Amino acid sequence: MTEHADPLGSSFARFADEIGRAAPTYGAICRGVAAVPEVLALLDGIPTPQRRPVLLLAAVHHRLLELPDESLARHYRTITPEGEHGDPVPEFIAFCAEHADALRSTIARRSTQTNDVGRAALIYPTLLPVVARTEKPIGLVDIGTSAGLNLHLDRFAYHYHDEDGGEVRLPGHAPELDCLVRGTSARALLDGPSPRIGHRVGVDPTPIDPSDPEEARWLLACLWPDQVERVDRLRAALILAADYRHEVEILTGSGVDRASEAVRRSRATGSCPIVLNTWSLTYFHPEERATYVNELDRLGEEDDLAWVYLEAPNETPELPWGEVDRNISLSVLRRIDWQSGRRTETTVGIAHPHGRWIDVTDR
Repeated sequence: MTEHADPLGSSFARFADEIGRAAPTYGAICRGVAAVPEVLALLDGIPTPQRRPVLLLAAVHHRLLELPDESLARHYRTITPEGEHGDPVPEFIAFCAEHADALRSTIARRSTQTNDVGRAALIYPTLLPVVARTEKPIGLVDIGTSAGLNLHLDRFAYHYHDEDGGEVRLPGHAPELDCLVRGTSARALLDGPSPRIGHRVGVDPTPIDPSDPEEARWLLACLWPDQVERVDRLRAALILAADYRHEVEILTGSGVDRASEAVRRSRATGSCPIVLNTWSLTYFHPEERATYVNELDRLGEEDDLAWVYLEAPNETPELPWGEVDRNISLSVLRRIDWQSGRRTETTVGIAHPHGRWIDVTDR
């Protein structure tokens, strides 16, 4: 990896190295613009947690979805399914120059948001031990909820399969989420009663209305153009979320400010709250993460509570990682339980950030 004097340029170069195999189009673009100050300048003035490659990439994708006839769109399979295998960098740089004002406007008012519904395939089995031990319905409290997709995790269809050929299918609405299970059998991972959801509440600084086409387009823009299957899943999940929007409560604000209120609203319905974080805490400032963890500890001392999080330890060292190496850049799935005043921690496994697979450690 080439080092760049500009820290943001280094960030683009590192991101290219991290995603190059899974997202070759974005890998090429990030590597190509890492030393182009005119492109990097589009992120000037953006607060540090959001001043990342993914925000610029999403803003460009969002603009392209509006302008599918632009030449750059040939490199985006989400817009041109057959795709273009040439070098996208020159056209990306030219597009940024031509649409600089529109891109700055989008960057200034938008933030990258948790949007991959595939993560529900990881959360679902992690809930089951909590479901098994409580007689109460479950209250889902999704922090960084975006369009509230995780709040409907009991409604999706699932296909879990393992390396020994075992599989479990759970019927439900589209999309069907597929997850490879390693380290245990698919059946063992899904051992437990199905969740009964009594309350659904999400918290987000800028929540997305799944029934609003413009808002839905921003979520689609946050996806990577090489991974068309994620777009198809998201479109199906947005339709479902729009159909059940009336069953979801959304609080506008930060997780630090409104998590306590969300948990208490869940408890008021007679539900046992489970707080969810999936790649949302990486966008908190370090001191906010520390405050957030302390607040959940306090809430757990008040009454039973569980917290499920999927984050990268190197991005979120303030979280309780137990024996997990805080330098790991992979997505680690953990659950913290507070039950009758007793706090326990479980590392469920290492997982794909979009839910494609999980290496189970706690079974």
